Amino acid sequence: MTNTAYERAAMAHAALEFIPPLIRKSLLNEQSFREAYGFQTEARIAFGSSGVLFQRSKLFDAVRNVLAGDVQAELTDTEDQKWNLTIDARENKLLFFVLSSDQQRLVLPDFSVLSSDTSMRIRSLEESASDVNLPLSAQEKWRCILGERALEDDEVDTFQSDIYDTPVYVARTIRSGITAGESSVSSLVPNSRRYYERLVGVYDGSSSILDYAVSIGREFFKQLTAWRPYEGFLFSLLLSSHQALTVEINTDHLIDEELEKAFHYIEKHGDMLSRLGAFEVGLRILPDRPEVEPFLLRLVHLIRDDDVEGKASEFRLISALFVLVDGELARLRILAEEPPFYRRLASLAQAALIHRQIIECGIDYDQFSKWALSNRGEHFYMQSFVDMRIEPRWSPDLAAAPQLQADFFGRMMIAGNFFRADFGEGGLRDTVLGDGEQSLSIRSGFARPYFPGALEGADDSPNTLPDDLAHIIEEQLVGDGVEAASFIALVNSAMIFRITSEHAELAAKALRLANYTLANLKDKFQLIGILNGLATVAAISRNSELADELRILVRRYRRDSQFGFSVEVAMRISLVASASRKDIIEWREFAGDWLTELAFGELKGSEGEDLHFRLSALLHSVPELWVSCARADAALKAWCYR
Repeated sequence: MTNTAYERAAMAHAALEFIPPLIRKSLLNEQSFREAYGFQTEARIAFGSSGVLFQRSKLFDAVRNVLAGDVQAELTDTEDQKWNLTIDARENKLLFFVLSSDQQRLVLPDFSVLSSDTSMRIRSLEESASDVNLPLSAQEKWRCILGERALEDDEVDTFQSDIYDTPVYVARTIRSGITAGESSVSSLVPNSRRYYERLVGVYDGSSSILDYAVSIGREFFKQLTAWRPYEGFLFSLLLSSHQALTVEINTDHLIDEELEKAFHYIEKHGDMLSRLGAFEVGLRILPDRPEVEPFLLRLVHLIRDDDVEGKASEFRLISALFVLVDGELARLRILAEEPPFYRRLASLAQAALIHRQIIECGIDYDQFSKWALSNRGEHFYMQSFVDMRIEPRWSPDLAAAPQLQADFFGRMMIAGNFFRADFGEGGLRDTVLGDGEQSLSIRSGFARPYFPGALEGADDSPNTLPDDLAHIIEEQLVGDGVEAASFIALVNSAMIFRITSEHAELAAKALRLANYTLANLKDKFQLIGILNGLATVAAISRNSELADELRILVRRYRRDSQFGFSVEVAMRISLVASASRKDIIEWREFAGDWLTELAFGELKGSEGEDLHFRLSALLHSVPELWVSCARADAALKAWCYR
C-alpha cells in the first residue's frame, strides 16, 4: 500500500469511529467503499438463535470443498468448537448443508451458488426463485452472473438478501418467529423498500388507488398468477384493501378444486382483509362458479359476527397490526416520498400477511393487539395527521376496529347491490341486501359504512350533498340564533357528502358573529365533537378561513373552567385543521405556529411530556416542520427538564 493510500485508509478509519454504528455498518458492507479505502473485513455468520458464529471465509471454503466432492469438511466456530459440514441431497429438492457437532445439528441454506458447476448454480437459482417468487428482473441479474462464475463471499449475502426480500420468505420467517415466541417489530415489518414493492407492486406515479389498480395492480396480479395459480391467488387477496383492486383479481386460471380449496383456506385460516376480497371476487364470479355461494355466506357471517369489543376480535387484531406496520414504516421513513395511499396499501397488505401467520399459529389475539398498539401507535397517529395535508378525507381514528368492520359492511353492501341480479333467494341475499335483524344494514347503522377507506383520503366524496340537507345547514348557520347545535348537521355530513368551501365559510362567519362562543353547549363531549368536526370540514373543503377561526375558538375553550380540554385534544384539532393548507410551506407555518402556541401555553401534569413526545414523532415524519417548531421543541424540552 502506498503512503497516499495508507493515509487515505487511516483517515477513513478514524472518521468511521465518529459516525453512527448503522451508517458505519452500511459503509463497510459496500465492496466499492472497502476497495477504495483498503479495508478488509472478516464477516461472521450466525445461524438462527443458536448463538453459534463462524468466520464467513472459513465456512464458505468448507462449502466449496464439499461441493467439489469431499464427503465432509471440518471447521471450527469462533469458540473453537469443531464441526463437520456435509450435504443432504434429496431428489428434486434444494441442497441442504448440515453442520454437526457432538451436541448440535444445524441445517444451513443452499449454498450451491458457490459451486464451480454452472448447471448446479443455475439450478439452485431457478429453484430458489420459483420457491419465493423472485421477480424476473432479479432472476436475470443473477442468471448473468451465475452463468459465468460462482459467487464471491460478499455476493452470497447480497444474493440471499434478494431471496429474503420476498413475501413468501418473510411469511415463513414471521410464522417461525411467532411459533418460537421470538417476534419483534423488525421481524414483522421488514426494513426494505424492495420488499414492499414485491408485496404490492412498484409505485408508478399514479395519483389515486383507482389509477394504480388498473395499471400496476392488474399487471401485478397477472405475475402472481403466472408464478403459481393457487398460491398467487392467495397472495393477491392480501391487496384487498380497495374494491378497485379486487376487481382486477382473476380466477379463470383456477380449476374448480383449486378455487374451492382457496375459499376454504381463506374461511379457516385467512385474514379479515382477504375474506373481504374473496367475498367481492366470489360475488363477481358467482354466475359462472356457483359452488362458491356457501363460502360467501360463511365469509359474510365471519365478518358480521366478529365482536369488535371482545378480546378474540379479528378486527381488533388487523387494526392493531395496521397501526404497527404503518407506524413502523413512518418511523423508518420507507415509502416517505410516495402518496399516503401507496404506503397504506403496503401497510394493510403486510398487516394481513402477519394476521394469517397469527391465525395459523393460534396465539392470543388480545395480547398481540395490545403489544402492537403500544409499540408504534404514536408514529402511526402523527404520520396519519401529516398525511391529511395530501389526503384530507382520512384520519387515524378511522383505523379503529369498529370503523374497519363498518367499512367492510359498506363494501359488501355496495358489492351486493352491484351484483343484485345474480343473487338467488336465501341467506346470502337476506344478509347482504335485506333489512332484517341480522342484515348488514341493520347491524352497521346508517353513516359509518360510507366513511372513506384508508386508500380513499385523496378522493372527493362521490355523494352530492342533498338539497334538503344543504338547506338545513344554511338555515342553521345563518342568522342570530346560532348555537352549538347549529354546527352538527354540517359536521355530521362532512365524512359522507361532498362539502364545499362555501359551507365552510358559513361556519367561519357564524363563529365570528357568535364571538367565538357556542351557546347552549351541553357538555365537554359535545364541544370536542364539534371542534373535531369543524377541523375536518376545514380540511376536506381546504378552507383556511374556517381553520383560522377554529384556532381562536380552541384558544377560547382550551382552559375554560367548565369545558376545558387537554393539550392532546388541542394538538389533534390543530393538525387536522392544518390540512386546510395543501401547500407544504403554508401547512408548515400554520401547524408550526399553532403547535408553538400550545407549547408556550399553560401545561399541567404530564401534558408537557406528552406534547413533546408527540411533537418529536411529528418532526421525525416531517423534518420540514423544524423550521416552524424549533421554538416549541426547545420550550417543551425546558419544561420536561425543569
